[in-house]
Amino acid sequence: MHPLHLDGTYKVVAAGLLGVAFGFLIVKSKIAWRKTLVDQLFLKNTHFMKTFLASVALGAILFHFARQWGLVSYHARPLFPWGAITGGLLVAAGLALCGQVPSSAIAAVGAGRLHALLVLVGMLLAMPVANAFSRWFADTVARWPDPVNLDPTLDAMFSNATPFWIAGLALAACLFLEFTTSDSDDS
Repeated sequence: MHPLHLDGTYKVVAAGLLGVAFGFLIVKSKIAWRKTLVDQLFLKNTHFMKTFLASVALGAILFHFARQWGLVSYHARPLFPWGAITGGLLVAAGLALCGQVPSSAIAAVGAGRLHALLVLVGMLLAMPVANAFSRWFADTVARWPDPVNLDPTLDAMFSNATPFWIAGLALAACLFLEFTTSDSDDS
């Protein structure tokens, strides 16, 4: 069996349908709302984290079987820890400042929350700054030694059991949050 490959109109239609379905799920799970994300940061409402962990668990299993059946393949880039650390810190700073991530901001705009347009404009304005910063980053931080000794590709880290471990740990964390936190359902 060959990997799924769509061209032309089919690709656009598939992307549109998946986008609408993804947006619908984000809005229905309440993670498009700024209050849900801000409450997550203060550990008042862990709905966002539980939704994220459940989607990681489901995604790991679905990707594993789709890869086994030859429907998808992955092309992993070499691992770059300093870029991942820096990117994670920048995303965390953006989330703390505006209470949105790109996907939730787009879903919020689609659901009629026009103030999320300001978040999207800010993200667009940040792109040239990030581009200029990446040149400096490549000349300095990229030359630092890796903080940990990891194989440069993801292939060496994954076996057939890894997706099940990822799913199991994500579901265990989800259950832990469910039974140890009291979520306020005001969002």
